[in-house]
Amino acid sequence: MDNPDRVLLARFAAGDGTIMALDSNPLAYALGGRITALDVEAGTVELRFRPGPTFLQGAGMIQGGAIAAMLDFAMAFTVLAGLPAEQGATTVNLNVSLQRPCLAGEHRARGTVERRGRSLAFAHAELAPVDGDDVGTPVATATSTMAIVALG
Repeated sequence: MDNPDRVLLARFAAGDGTIMALDSNPLAYALGGRITALDVEAGTVELRFRPGPTFLQGAGMIQGGAIAAMLDFAMAFTVLAGLPAEQGATTVNLNVSLQRPCLAGEHRARGTVERRGRSLAFAHAELAPVDGDDVGTPVATATSTMAIVALG
């Protein structure tokens, strides 16, 4: 069975750069996720998220677990995009640093592969607003270790 996230990444890579909804994963879709850029050779991905009221806590801030999920998606998608079809990846370690309040609105998550070996991949990501006074200033960063697994 094909991994729906891999199918989405392949569709985006083969397309004309048109932004696509992250409809391959229910949580990414619920967070208002879209893929906006992918560079397999450089090991980078850019996702956009607009979490709705379900993911907000007091004073209109996005809940920390939702922030971690957005960062994890960015890192997982960039690692997955660079793997052959017979391999997948799963997060084995996730470190998130929340740097300031993450207010409601649209955010960009950029993921980058730092290094990929035969059994592990290392990635990092940052999340920043795309509108308001603090455009581009990260609200959170993360690093991840991902196990590369054989599918079959």
